[in-house]
Amino acid sequence: MLSCGLVFRSVGYRGIGIPGVPFDERSGTIPNSDGRVLDESGAPIPGLYCAGWIKRGPTGVIGTNKKDATETVEQFLEDAREGRLPARAAGTLDDLLADRGTEVVMYAGWEAIDALERGGGEPHGRPRVKLCSWDELLAAARSRV
Repeated sequence: MLSCGLVFRSVGYRGIGIPGVPFDERSGTIPNSDGRVLDESGAPIPGLYCAGWIKRGPTGVIGTNKKDATETVEQFLEDAREGRLPARAAGTLDDLLADRGTEVVMYAGWEAIDALERGGGEPHGRPRVKLCSWDELLAAARSRV
């Protein structure tokens, strides 16, 4: 037995594919080059990017994810400057989300989620207790609307 002050339990992670997006079943990642998603031939798919564990596999810490996301955003901005992004569809993002029946969480909703998670951790001396389902997250977000 080892004496310690903190124990982390890791349950693992495995990425899952998204219909219409290339996916490497073996590694559980989306094939990419610095965040640009690649087709079967290895060519970048214009306007399609990935970051985080789906980009590189379940490794690293928050700082790794921030650096990783920065790399992907730099690729996106370069593609935008060079005119390599596909033409924009008519309408707005709000229109598209509404057409798909997607519930939008605004900043006030995120603040409500954050407050509820922090409040759940406080009695236990923890920074927060994460909400674990979309239903819980959306219910918390709606409480601030």
